[in-house]
Amino acid sequence: DEANDEKCKAEQEAEELTSRKNLAKRLIDGLASENVRWGEEVKKLTSNKKTVVGDCILAAGFVSYVGAFDKELREELWKNQWTADLKSRGISISDGSDPMDVLSDEGRNS
Repeated sequence: DEANDEKCKAEQEAEELTSRKNLAKRLIDGLASENVRWGEEVKKLTSNKKTVVGDCILAAGFVSYVGAFDKELREELWKNQWTADLKSRGISISDGSDPMDVLSDEGRNS
């Protein structure tokens, strides 16, 4: 009886350890994918730090001044006039910069 109790106890402990090992593996795998995602985000932010000021100026102008105009005039102002003005002043902006991309994100736009 004592041998059977020890065997059952050992088997139960083995199952618990296997379960803990599987949970640990899932955690490590999840953290590894987060590491990749964070690495990509760091690269993106490093690249964006050169253009964030210009993008924010463009977005602030958009919010402040273009609300009263129709879509055609809004696009003329920010796509052509303001973008050209920022570039002429040596203020970098993202290629294809869109104020709505600065002001919102995909989750809020869907």
